[in-house]
Amino acid sequence: MKSIIDRLQAAKGTDEFNLKEIYLAATPANSQQVYANAKQILQEIQKGAQPFEYYARQFSEASTRAVGGDLGWIRAATLPGQLAEAATTMQVGQVAGPIEVSGGYSILYLTDKRQVLTADPRDAKLSLKQLTLRFPPNTNQAQASARAQAFAKATQELRGCGTVEKVAAGIGADVVDNDTVRIRDLPPQLQEVMLKLQVGESSPPFGSAEQGVRALVLCGRDEAAGGSVPNSEQIQGQLEQQRVNLRAQQKLRDLRRDAVVEYR
Repeated sequence: MKSIIDRLQAAKGTDEFNLKEIYLAATPANSQQVYANAKQILQEIQKGAQPFEYYARQFSEASTRAVGGDLGWIRAATLPGQLAEAATTMQVGQVAGPIEVSGGYSILYLTDKRQVLTADPRDAKLSLKQLTLRFPPNTNQAQASARAQAFAKATQELRGCGTVEKVAAGIGADVVDNDTVRIRDLPPQLQEVMLKLQVGESSPPFGSAEQGVRALVLCGRDEAAGGSVPNSEQIQGQLEQQRVNLRAQQKLRDLRRDAVVEYR
């Protein structure tokens, strides 16, 4: 148990990456075709019609295909060199590939990033007010642009949350409060914006004419607590829970196998 704690302490501050992967096996004879297939899959992922997990289950030849390609939290040192290099240069939410690896090609999706036993600014909880400006169905482009510009001007001039409702009423926007938003639960692009905002400031407007234009006003921030090394009892509890989960998965697999009915 002590060695586990020692390893955790030694790894403190090390980057960990939450990755998903699509792996396509290749041989020298079909390498070019597999590479072309991987590029096609990457293009489809970037279009956004289906989530990454869908393509992983459909096309990946790794054992992780059953879980949507999920590799879990992993450190660069445990990855093959090419994948480690890609992971350390990717932004959260980015998809990269095709990456040539031993025996084939990989497509990587970085869903999150953190440092071992270190407080992560993305774990801060925010108190937000969301302003939403909706456009009636008969709004033309010129009208929508004019209203969006007025919305942007009004939100950027905000200097505190006390006047949000008054400003929203003046421009015909709705206001919704949310006091329990973690930065890491926001879309990656918004995470970067919110990390830089000061209390009382508004994000730049985002959205569309169909869904409405939105802005987030930061009213408060509870910073993330620093990480600490778990004690032996906590580690023992985590190991016990992992064993329970493993037994449950094995039982479920047996039940599924026994439930198969053969027709002759």
